[in-house]
This record gives sequence, C-alpha cells and structure tokens, in this order.
Amino acid sequence: MQNYWKMIIEKLSNLGCLSVMSLNAPADEKMFSDLEAHIGVRLPESVKGFLSVHNGQSESVYTGLIYGELLLSVDGIKRCWDDWRGIDEEDMNEDCAEFMASEPEGFIKPVYTNRKWIPLTHDVSGNHIGIDYDPDSKGTIGQIIKFGRDEDTKVLLSDNFESFIKNFVLKLDGAVWKDEYLEIQA
Repeated sequence: MQNYWKMIIEKLSNLGCLSVMSLNAPADEKMFSDLEAHIGVRLPESVKGFLSVHNGQSESVYTGLIYGELLLSVDGIKRCWDDWRGIDEEDMNEDCAEFMASEPEGFIKPVYTNRKWIPLTHDVSGNHIGIDYDPDSKGTIGQIIKFGRDEDTKVLLSDNFESFIKNFVLKLDGAVWKDEYLEIQA
C-alpha cells in the first residue's frame, strides 16, 4: 500500500493540493486492534497497510481525497460506525425496506443499515464508502460499497480494498484541482 501512497502523494503534489488534503500521521497496530475489538471484525491487511502510512485526513478539512469524500482515520471509522449503531435501534431497516436496493442486484443486502458495513470515508452528510462484511448471495466478504443516509440503492464499487485503491490511483491521472475540490472522473 506504500506504493499507492507514493503515487497519490506525487499526483496531489503535481496538482498543487497535497497540503490541503491534511493527511494524518500513520496509524499503529494498537489503534487497529482497538478498532477491530470495537467493531467485531478484522480489517483487511490492505486497509491497515493503507492507514499505516496516513491515518486518514484531519477532521478539520472539508476537501475529500477519495472521490470527494474524506478518508476517515481509525477514530473516525469508529465514530461513524457508532453513529450508525444508534440508527440500528430506530428500526430503519424495517421502515425503509421497500426503498432499498443493490446495484448490481444480489450483491449487497438491500437494507438501510448493517452493523457489518464499516465506513472508510464520509461526505459529511452521512454517506460512505466502506467495507461490506455481510454481503448478499452474489457478493463477497470484504467488497467495497457505497452506502449511507442518501443511498437507497447501495452500490458495489470493487471486490476488495486493494482493487478499489488501485482503480482510484489510476483515475487520479485525469484529476483536476478546482476551487478547493479534487475532481476525479468516475
């Protein structure tokens, strides 16, 4: 994952927006083990490797690195995950069942919230890119999905985190820095 960070840093430097991203210092093994104990799942080694270089972005910044969304720190992952656990108690899955879907169909359970969805990014409006540890019948454990408050249709983004980051780095080639926003073509 260090090689991906080298490419990301180089591309952000060339665009003149590296400092605006406010990348944090590395996360350590204790942070990971505390998070894993809290959320009840082991993070993929690729996620730990990625956050071991830069533990997300500073929470004071509003310029998201990952497709416009802030890359969460280990503490940020825990806080966002905890926020969703409060929503679990409100029976939102039952209340919203008729509106939920998966794209493609059958890969992501069509529910509003799932305690085995681990947020890795956030858009400050309650939407995330994260890891799915409880996929539907056609999905795979560890797939990367788009879910959140405004995401009635949960979207499969990649089979795993490393493939997701590899694709993100490739798309940075066409990125443009515009008025405090990193524009990346989907």
